[in-house]
Amino acid sequence: MSEPSITPAEPEDIDDKVAALADLAALGVEVDGEVRIAESTWVLYGRINYDGEIIVGEYHDAAEASAVLRAAPRPGADHDDPPPPREEPHV
Repeated sequence: MSEPSITPAEPEDIDDKVAALADLAALGVEVDGEVRIAESTWVLYGRINYDGEIIVGEYHDAAEASAVLRAAPRPGADHDDPPPPREEPHV
């Protein structure tokens, strides 16, 4: 049996998926990470106060899942600004 062909996601598809995650974030869902759950299935998961961890997106390849996760809104973060520099621990 042959493997199903997977076509890379178009940039506008990624934008739509990120917009959907932004809507969830506005409702209080915190997007946490990604995990592979089958040969050709990756999911993004998040947390909500009521149920704990939930699946917030399902993708057919790691590249698409990673692209959406990198662009997903994070609590308290402004995506137009670079992340703040990490402070070195005081010894």
